[in-house]
Amino acid sequence: FSDEMNGTKLIALRKEMKQAHQNLTMLPFFMKACSIAMLDNPIINSHVDNDLDADGFIQRYVVKHDHNFNIAIDSKDGLTVPVVKKVQEKSILAINRDLQSMRMKVDSSSLSAEDFQDGTFSVSSVGNIGGRYFVPTILRPQVCIIAIGQAHKIAKYEEDPSSKDGYKFVPAEVINFSISADHRIVDGATVARFAQRMKQLIENPNLMLPNLS
Repeated sequence: FSDEMNGTKLIALRKEMKQAHQNLTMLPFFMKACSIAMLDNPIINSHVDNDLDADGFIQRYVVKHDHNFNIAIDSKDGLTVPVVKKVQEKSILAINRDLQSMRMKVDSSSLSAEDFQDGTFSVSSVGNIGGRYFVPTILRPQVCIIAIGQAHKIAKYEEDPSSKDGYKFVPAEVINFSISADHRIVDGATVARFAQRMKQLIENPNLMLPNLS
C-alpha cells in the first residue's frame, strides 16, 4: 500500500518546537501516529507463527499488546533495527529521547541483545538520507512495516472562490510512504484504514498534541 501525506503543518510545528528541543526529529511524530492508528487496527501489531499445517497454511497469529517498534538506523556497520518499546505509553518527546539514546548506542557500538528483542512493528525512514519512495521488507515474525520517504515541496491545487479561475496553487511539503503487510493475516482494507488514520494525524498534528509531552 502506498500513498502521500501533506506534512506542511507537521514540519512547521517541529520547526517551532526545535527552539526548545534541538534534537527533535520527525520520526517520533510518525511513530506516535502509527501507534494511535493501531488502537483502531490492532491486528497490524501482530506476530505470525510460521509453523505451517500439512496443507501449508498458518495455524495461528498473536495480536501483541505493547507497541514495540523496530527502528531502522544507519550505522557505520550497516543498517541496524533496535526496538523502542511501549510506544503506546510514551509521549512524542519521550519517544524522541529514546531514539536519541538508541542513536548514541548505535554510534558507540554498545547495543545489547535486549535492544533487539520483542519488536512488533517496523518503521524505516530515509528522510535524512534521501529518496521519496521504497518498498520495505517485513521483519518476521511481524506482519507489517512502514517506509517513510523524504519530504519534498510541490505546488498543491486548492479551490479559491476569490480568484479569477476559482483555484490557486499553494506550496506543500509532501511525504510519500508505503506499507508492506503479510496478507495471510492483514487484508488490504485494514492496511488502508490504518494508513488513513495515521495520515490524518500527520496532516493535522494538533490532534496529537495531548501526546506531546
